[in-house]
Amino acid sequence: MAVRHYVLLATDGFIDLPNEPNTCTTDRTKIYAWGFIGGLFEVDGKKVKGNEYLDWKDEKNWETLMNLKGTATIPSPIVWADVGDRIYITLINLGMKYRPDLPDFHTIHMHGAHVATQLDGFPETSFGVPMWMEKDESGKLEKPPAATYYFNPQHPGTLMYHCHIEASEHVQMGMYGALIIYPSTESLAKAGIKQHKDGRWFVGKKWIPYIPKTATHRNFAYNNIHTYFDKENIMLLSDIDSVWHKSVLEDTDFNAVNFKPDYWLVNGRAFPDTLLPHPLTPGNESDPNLTQINYESYVHVKTDDRFLLRMINLGYQVVPWHIHGWHFIQAGKDAHLSPFLAQQSRSIKLDRELVEQGFTATIGSGETFDLLLTADNKAPQYRNYIVNGQDGFPSLCKQMREIQKIDSEAIFDIPTEPVNCPDPNTVNYVDICNCQCGGNDDKFFPQFYPMHNHDDYKVTNNGVYPGGQLTYIQTDAPESCDGHKEDYLTETEDIIDEIDSKENITEVNENMPIRNNEDPVKIVYDEEVDSIDETMIRIIEKDIRDCIGDI
Repeated sequence: MAVRHYVLLATDGFIDLPNEPNTCTTDRTKIYAWGFIGGLFEVDGKKVKGNEYLDWKDEKNWETLMNLKGTATIPSPIVWADVGDRIYITLINLGMKYRPDLPDFHTIHMHGAHVATQLDGFPETSFGVPMWMEKDESGKLEKPPAATYYFNPQHPGTLMYHCHIEASEHVQMGMYGALIIYPSTESLAKAGIKQHKDGRWFVGKKWIPYIPKTATHRNFAYNNIHTYFDKENIMLLSDIDSVWHKSVLEDTDFNAVNFKPDYWLVNGRAFPDTLLPHPLTPGNESDPNLTQINYESYVHVKTDDRFLLRMINLGYQVVPWHIHGWHFIQAGKDAHLSPFLAQQSRSIKLDRELVEQGFTATIGSGETFDLLLTADNKAPQYRNYIVNGQDGFPSLCKQMREIQKIDSEAIFDIPTEPVNCPDPNTVNYVDICNCQCGGNDDKFFPQFYPMHNHDDYKVTNNGVYPGGQLTYIQTDAPESCDGHKEDYLTETEDIIDEIDSKENITEVNENMPIRNNEDPVKIVYDEEVDSIDETMIRIIEKDIRDCIGDI
């Protein structure tokens, strides 16, 4: 259990949205916005490196904090913790640089958190935080008024937070951020999920071979073995009515029932900016507490990676979020584990026919979804046609080359992650067919899959397509196993299930050491190994040594 102390400061600022679909475009529109700035201040009483300035009690920091007025952006900092941690969020109201006449109160409402009403941030049933008055009569800064909210999470999941003062306006203006709760080692253990001292993961007494030793409790979305993931991304969805924002800046009347958005955002940005590195992502040299999770929206994975999309809708419209390429498993909704996964909590292999799957998630305002995907390898099924042709049809590579000769603009260049402006690296599928793609020689990878709002007029920026709520998933070639890691893993799970079903076979003993660098599966089933088909043993060995690596 950790005590995690965040300091958030409410103020205003501007966001910069693209007017055209060209990557790194300089044709942009500034939109007035509000938000929270700041972030994680202390963990267990120790100040986070780089965020020492957030100590609002130290008079030496007051000038620095006050100078942050007018620097808000969208979204606000990520708040995250583990189950059982104590989260404290101190709110300071800096006031508005561009609307100094607007002395609004502000609050922090942790949307979906089970807290006492005094801490709920709904002002009509609690309180608001007043604006920090810059100077006293002598011209000296006074200590800022502040309130500290408290949340003690008991369950993992994806939540959100936002200001609840005049929520119709303050949320639209951008006062929101992601709130992520990970399982703790203790909460996983209560669900029967433990990591042995040698690094292997178990559910009950069953070893889970596809989870690497390097995994931690923060590689699970819930207290369930089937919610393991290799990578995670937040997709915080929102919308902007630029007329409303302009009316707030200019202090003119606006009736919220006339809401009509013209920009749709993913993590505070519209396509093509959704492909760029996110400005709120700290550098790799930063404190580890600051690099656990970020707002990057260009998803970059390797083939066979399992990745989690934490979907959050803080806009005012329903979003049908469509993912190309794969069907997702709905691991959870509104910070609750899917009951279909809960029913399989002690099994090694997930029965996909008994879970909720889909390719479009319909996400209402204020809802969150946790979507799990596996970047399965499509090369065995599709590469032959694309590269060589089949069934009398010429290869797609040949067809694309012919199209390129007719009109080169018909072959689109795709920015590869990371997209660094002003000169991003790009590739197209003719390049890939010609093996001109960074050393790749299989003429198939990388793959690029879009995901977007399927109300396709919302994939625009003020009517210009493409834009809005659109981003990509880049899938690189597998690192090993000739592209068949997932097949091997599935075979391994089948084999382990078959071994478990044999009579008189001792279950995995999580305390059993691995002796003399021998195969752990052979040791686990040492007494009956001679009776197991040698082909099965060879497949298991191939899984462990070639595909999974040092698990």
